[in-house]
This record gives sequence, C-alpha cells and structure tokens, in this order.
Amino acid sequence: MLSIINNLMKDKYLPSWVIILIDFIICVVSAFVSGIILSGQEKYFNFPLDNYSIRFLVLSISLTTLFLILFKVAKGVIRYSTFSDAMRIFFAVVFAGLSMLTLNLIYKYYIDPLGKDFIPKQLILIYFFVSYIGLFLFRMFVRWLFEKAYKSGIHINMTTSIAIFGAGKTGTATANTIISTSKKYYIKAFLDDDSSLAGKSIMGIRIWGKKDHEYVFKYKDIDQLLIATNRISTERKNEIFDLCFQNKIKVLTVPHIKTWTDGQLNVEQIKEIQIEQLLNREEIKLNVEIISHEIENKTILVTGAAGSIGSEIVRQLAKFNPKLIVVLDQAETPLYDIENEIRDKFPETNFKIVISSVHDKERMEDIFKNINPDIVFHAAAYKHVPMMEAHPYEAVKVNIFGTKIIADLSCKYGVNKFVMISTDKAVNPTNVMGATKRFAEIYIQSLNKTSNTQFITTRFGNVLGSNGSVIPRFKEQIKRGGPVTVTHPDIIRYFMTIPEACRLVLEAGVMGKGGEIFLFDMGNPVKIVDLAKRMIKLSGFEPDNDIMIEFTGLRPGEKLYEELLNKKEHSLPTYHNKIFIANNEVFDFDFVQESFSDLEKQCHNQGEDKIVSCIKRLVSTFKSNNSRFEKLDEKK
Repeated sequence: MLSIINNLMKDKYLPSWVIILIDFIICVVSAFVSGIILSGQEKYFNFPLDNYSIRFLVLSISLTTLFLILFKVAKGVIRYSTFSDAMRIFFAVVFAGLSMLTLNLIYKYYIDPLGKDFIPKQLILIYFFVSYIGLFLFRMFVRWLFEKAYKSGIHINMTTSIAIFGAGKTGTATANTIISTSKKYYIKAFLDDDSSLAGKSIMGIRIWGKKDHEYVFKYKDIDQLLIATNRISTERKNEIFDLCFQNKIKVLTVPHIKTWTDGQLNVEQIKEIQIEQLLNREEIKLNVEIISHEIENKTILVTGAAGSIGSEIVRQLAKFNPKLIVVLDQAETPLYDIENEIRDKFPETNFKIVISSVHDKERMEDIFKNINPDIVFHAAAYKHVPMMEAHPYEAVKVNIFGTKIIADLSCKYGVNKFVMISTDKAVNPTNVMGATKRFAEIYIQSLNKTSNTQFITTRFGNVLGSNGSVIPRFKEQIKRGGPVTVTHPDIIRYFMTIPEACRLVLEAGVMGKGGEIFLFDMGNPVKIVDLAKRMIKLSGFEPDNDIMIEFTGLRPGEKLYEELLNKKEHSLPTYHNKIFIANNEVFDFDFVQESFSDLEKQCHNQGEDKIVSCIKRLVSTFKSNNSRFEKLDEKK
C-alpha cells in the first residue's frame, strides 16, 4: 500500500472524474447498506427486489452524486482534505436528503394522500448518515495513509528536512499546514524550551526539550529550523541562530498567527530570518484611537515623502482615513514608486503627488496656499554624513533654510501641528549634517514661542534598511562576495526598524503640545562589526573566512557612538514607555533670527569655512571630528 502512495506522491493527483466515480460507488454501497438496514425492520420494504426499493436506489444515488458535483467536492485534493471539504460533503448529502423529502411531500399531496411514502423517511435518514460517514471516512483514510507514508520517510519531493521550534498553537498549526499542503518540507522534530513538553509528540513527531536541542541540530540531519512561536526572547533567538549556524542549518520564521489568511498559514509566508528579528527590540504598539482622532479627515503634508522615513509615514497615515495626504519630494523615481504603491495598497486614500524642493520658497508658498494643510510632517533633509561634510552649503540650504521655509509657511497658513524628523546626530554634533539638524531644532523650538502652530521635534537614531544605512550596503557587499567594510572595530549605533520609528513619530506628534523634542527608546546599542558578522552568517557564510571584514577608518565627521541627549539635557517621561521629552534650553527667537541672517549672508558668499563657523556660533556643542573643519574649533 505504501508503495502505491509513494507513486501517487510524485506530483500525481487523481483527476476529478475519478473522484466522482469513487464517490458514486460509495453512494451505491451506502444506498444498499441503508436498504438492508431498513429491510430488517420494515416488513413492507422488500429490499432490493421491488419497485419501491429501486426507486430509492435511483433517486438517492443520482441526487447525491449531482449535489456532490454542484458543491465541487471532487475539486479538492483528497490527501489534503480539510474541514471545509467535510462541510461540502455534509451540505451535498443534506440537499440530496431534502430533495427526496420534497418528492415525498409532492407524492403524498398530489398522487397518493392515503398511501405509503414515495421513499420511506426512515430510509432517507439512514442513508444520510451512512453516505456522509462513507464519503468522509474515505477522505480521512486517504489522508491518514499519506501522513503515514510521510512519517515513514516516503517523501520523494520533500527534500528539505526541518525541525519546528515551538510546540504550541502556532507550531502545531504550522506543522499541520506543512503536512497537508507542502511537498517541500519534511518535519523531523519539534523543539520547545518548555520542559513539560519534552518527550511528548505532535502528529507522531517527537518534541525535544531544551537540553536536547544541540543534539538534534548535530545528529538529526536537519536542513532548516522553522521558528514558529512568539514565546521566545531575542537573546534566545540569537542563541538558536548561532547553534544552527555552527551546524549549517538555515533558520526560517513564521509570521504572527494574526496575519494568517482566514486563520490558515500560506507556505509562501515562511521566510528566512531577517537581521531585524535578531536585534534586541520589543514590539512598539500605537494608541490607535488617539492617533485616529488626530489624523482622520485632516489634510496632511509630508515633505521628503519619497524617502524611507517619509514614505513609511505616508503608509501609516493612509490607515487613519485622512482627508488628503500631500506627498512632496524632489526625487522623481522614488516619488513615482510611492505613488504607484499608494494606488495599489490604499485605493480609498485621497492623495496628491507634488514634485519640488523644500528650498523653493515660491513653490512651497503656492502649495500651502492651495492645500491649506492641518498637519505637516517634515522629513525632507540631507542625512548622509560624509556627503554633507564635503558639501556644507547644500546641507544648510535644505536642512536649515528648507526647514525654515516650511516652518514659516506653517505659521502663516495656520497649520495646527508641525512635526520635524531629527536625528541623534544633532546631539553634540561632530559633523555638518548633525549640526544643521540641531540648528533646525533650535529654530522651530524658538519659533514655537511666537506662533499658534505647535512645533514638535522627534529625535531618533539609525533605522534599519533606510536609504544610506549600513544594512543595504552590507547586503550588496555580501552578494558580491565581500569584503564587508566597517569604519572602525569599536563603532556602535542605535537601531530601530522604519515602521516602528514612524509609529513613534505619529504617537509623539499626537501627544506633543508644542516646543518639545521627543526622544525614542532605541534599545541597546549595536556594534557595527557584530552587525556585519551576523549578516554574513545570515547569508550562510563564515565571517573572515568565506567573506572578509575590512576596517576602513572613520569617515569625515563620524564619531564612534551617538547620543540622544547632550550634556545640558535630561529627559522626562511621557505616557508612552518608549517616548521621552528632552528637557533642554530654548533659545530666544530674536537671537536665532540674527543667526539666520548671518548664515544667509555667508551662504551668498558660499565660503564653506565661514558657513560652518556661523553654525558653530549658534550650535555651541558642535565640535568637528576627523574633519577639515576641526581647524575652526582650534581658533576658538
């Protein structure tokens, strides 16, 4: 029998007509069994010799077969029969029974009111149970045979042996999906840290406890480990990943069970583990009700909306039913991409694409005049540290004067809230980029004291996968076979994912009353060299063996670590445990305006040293590092 199953498992499925024929035979057998059962109880029913019984045989078999076809029972693959298949069989048999009962009523009412039933009601009831049990058990028996063959090692196309980490609800559901629908994976073991589950089994597959995990990885010939649980810390996940890497086992993950379609896992949702899942970060949750109240039916302008942060802000805003989202950026191709994405993913969202630079004052005024935004999310900025160190005029033009233009227009046209995206590089800046962002922070904070618009700053560190971040660069270098370049062995950075950073931006924007600089809990800092090694391992290579890591030296303006607070600041808590407020000095608006006037004069001359010196006068914590502008600090 198992050899027959073995042949059928080679991607060969029974055609529908064969299944219909088998179901027809089951209906015939069920009808005869039902007749025999009743003939032993009813003297007037002489089965199967009289016309009375032949009438039942013809109608029961033909009607049941008809409804099995109408309910598309034969369309399912028998070896993968599920609850929905059982329900289709149930309704097919019920409708067949109801049809026979209807014929009974018609016969009694119009033809023979005083005679016997056209078909005995007891016989219809017996046939209902016998035929349903027969059709259902046939499918369960076939499925059982295939699962038996599966567990016996007959898995011709199942070339990937896997272990599932997590023997709870998600792990069990994942295993059921794999066994029922996939020929790609063959499950060899369950793993779980819960000692009470050790030694037990699921679907005949043993659960191995924590102390045996290393043994399973070494000696059970596992190709891949599938993590199918949320009851696992990031530290434990990293331990498991390291064990798997040592034994050349690829690590996969299953998404949260809430994201499964109709409660069912699609095998295509099983993905390789990502670097974001190995960083020590907790999931950040939003106060959806408060944010929805703030965003719903509002006109919102997002600058820098084609960038990684700006585009994610647009995506998240689209979920809260705004009146209009104005998507503004000067980058043509990314703007085109986000336009198509919004049309595809958020067809009900009203949005307007605008291509322009925030430094174009006349164009910005025209936009504000026409759309009259309620809220502005200002994400437009130059962020690349070495690039801006080489071109300080461009950094000033966009990061400082671009911000001033948008902020001043927000005041003029009565914007309710202005939320600026800043950076941890604005704290004790050692480069032009960070200093220009701090300059912009100072301006909007001082402007808040003279305006009805609420000006809010959000400050956070690096985001994983953003344009210009190390993650895409490392991936490309690994793809090319290395080397992976890191500036310094001791350099560390804070990281969070783009979606969680933007969720916190929305939350901070809602809670802000004006004048605050909000800081985000960035978790634990990560050494960039460790990040590089982890990414190399994720790609299946050995660091400094298969792919080399090279140290290139700190880039102009770069420092070993970033901070969220300067020496004169301390933080205050908010109702959100991931958001804090920097308690810092607020500058006099007139003094800041004078600094702007001085900076503007220097920009007209385009003398880089004078431009940077002017920034340093306002941003007293700006001390250049590994930069040609260090000489300006020496003159002080």
